[in-house]
Order: sequence, then C-alpha cells, then structure tokens
Amino acid sequence: MKKICGIVIGQTRSDEDAAKLAENMKNCPNLVAVGTDSSKIYYVFMVPQVKEWWLRYPEKNPKATGLEKASVYIARNVTYPKEFSRRLPKKNARTRPCGADCQTCPLREEYSCTGCPATVSYTGK
Repeated sequence: MKKICGIVIGQTRSDEDAAKLAENMKNCPNLVAVGTDSSKIYYVFMVPQVKEWWLRYPEKNPKATGLEKASVYIARNVTYPKEFSRRLPKKNARTRPCGADCQTCPLREEYSCTGCPATVSYTGK
C-alpha cells in the first residue's frame, strides 16, 4: 500500500500546550517525528494514502485536535524511507496512544475509519 508523508504545523495557546500535545502523540504508530518551538508544534507522519483525510483533519478542525490553527503539507512521492513500519505496541489497548477512544469517535463513521492500529478496535490490515 502506497504511503504518503504529512507534515502538520500547529499553533497552540502556549509553550506548555505544545509540549503536552507532543508528549501525547509520541506513541502514535504513524508518527515519524514531533517537536516544538514555543507554542508551535511540528509533526511528521507516514500513513497509507487512503488516510490523507486523517492528516488533513487538524487543518479542518484544529480545536478538536488541541490546536488553535494548523497547516498541513502532503508529500505524495516519498523517496525515503522506501518502507515505513508502524511502531506498534506489544499488546493493543482500548484507547489510542494519544488518548482518544476509537470506539466512540465520530470519524469512524464519517470517513469509514478503521481505527488506530494500536487498539483492539482496529479493523484494518
């Protein structure tokens, strides 16, 4: 399955909020890197191409993701790494590493989301 790279640059209310969000997302299976600079947060994700909606979600609904505003940049032609393996936990949990609950998430229905691969509710491959 073809992977795309998403760079999300978000603005939070404070340095503390940015640090908290970075800490929250550090175990996301799709995360390549995360960092902050003052109240800005920078994420780099690799996801299957069919999950582009997931990358764009913070830009469309920043408040729902803890941000004040966000910009998303997509690289569709990833030259490196050729293969990206998600960092999955040894045992899947009920809630996502970021703290959200896939079973009650409205995006599951809206986007036919298969859930987070780190959870017991994941229905993808």
